[in-house]
Amino acid sequence: MTTRDIPTLPLEEILDRYLGAPLYDGGQAIDIVEGARSRESRLRRWLPAKLVRRLDRGFARSNTVQPDTARALYAVARALRPLLMLETGTYWGYSTAILAAAARDSGIGMVHSFDLYPRAGAHIPDSLRPWVRLHLGAPATESMPAVLRELSAPTFFFQDSVHDYEGVLAELRTALPFLAPDAVVVFHDFVLDGVRRAAVDGLPDFFIAQIAGDDPQQFGIAIAPGRLTARR
Repeated sequence: MTTRDIPTLPLEEILDRYLGAPLYDGGQAIDIVEGARSRESRLRRWLPAKLVRRLDRGFARSNTVQPDTARALYAVARALRPLLMLETGTYWGYSTAILAAAARDSGIGMVHSFDLYPRAGAHIPDSLRPWVRLHLGAPATESMPAVLRELSAPTFFFQDSVHDYEGVLAELRTALPFLAPDAVVVFHDFVLDGVRRAAVDGLPDFFIAQIAGDDPQQFGIAIAPGRLTARR
């Protein structure tokens, strides 16, 4: 597969054809993310960039997930009902909260989220923190191996920290030896060629697609051959 071969498919088709699950509604969790995204947009519009960075450096560099992507993230996590979820790029914690809500609503699962920024995850609602473990202060490629050696093989990995080819590829190669044979990897900022190329090169046996939606940053998914075989 090359990046030109990556299809764009509706979320419902991904869920039905490849994950064997209905479309779960994120409900209140999605509303929380949408409200945060609106506040972030207003702050960026009216305050100078230097002042925003002074208020909160993590806020200044973050891009809160757009509602379509939040819905897809929740739906995929609910469909998989993973015992363990990985996330790189906690930032404020809005996507982390979406995954935690999926774990809560499924009645199973824990989110392990990694970020270099020591204050990452500050906006995860207290009600969802029991489903989250934060690993902060070091690059994910450095902190993930020690954590993953202590965990059962994760079936879900959300890559959303670095977005250059080398950085994404390094994270995939760090996590891949620990992932379950039926794992699913999802990507934010799939609009970037570096992210797409890293997905293709780092996960050569996976089925890779873009999930259709209104998010200009785009959302990608890669499904391991073990899950594809099981669905046949």
